[in-house]
Amino acid sequence: MISLTNLPKKEVLRYLGWKGTEIPPALDATIERCMEETCRLSSPVYIYRRFSIARETEGIRLLHTPYTLEGADIAAHLLGCKELYLMCATLGLGIDREIRRRMLTIPEEAIILDACATAAIEETADLAETEIAHICKQEGAGITWRFSPGYGDLPLQTQKWLLPLMDTQRKMGLTLTESLLMTPGKSVSAILGVTHIPPSQKKATPGDTKNPCERCPNRETCAYRKRGEHC
Repeated sequence: MISLTNLPKKEVLRYLGWKGTEIPPALDATIERCMEETCRLSSPVYIYRRFSIARETEGIRLLHTPYTLEGADIAAHLLGCKELYLMCATLGLGIDREIRRRMLTIPEEAIILDACATAAIEETADLAETEIAHICKQEGAGITWRFSPGYGDLPLQTQKWLLPLMDTQRKMGLTLTESLLMTPGKSVSAILGVTHIPPSQKKATPGDTKNPCERCPNRETCAYRKRGEHC
């Protein structure tokens, strides 16, 4: 388990939809307090595991497992990769419970806490990504950016086998509901390719983009995209 001591306020404000206007002192103080509470109530933890992969007709198969990553977008994302990492991260149930409690008692603070927790889980995933990148750098390799189930045409149903494969329930208390929502809610799963191809040499292919928004099925209704941002 790791600990979060502070959060990037700029990211918290972005998740709150801040437009760059002046923030009233009282609201700013509430945001600062919620950031501190989020760090205190979160129990961030991440795990990752490396797999060799093979390209097959059905998709990208994880060798020595019965599982395949389906879709043109993940195939393009892993172009040139012979290995990948599966990564999962969570903040634990503490912050989830407090957000739900605050939603019933002080809804406006619940919204701020939720934005803080979103920034916190991204920070946690960034720490995992940095650690994976360091391992690969030692081998003269690099990594792709994080690609999660539900991005592009990679089915969200991928979570049904990804979490059990990573043994997340036992290792970090992370489970999946029947509706494919992760519990605790402030959790992420992702796929990172191990690549030896410099970005400048990578050939463009249909669907190969550094911006998952372009292929996201929710792009037309996404509140972040309407503000010119991304999730």
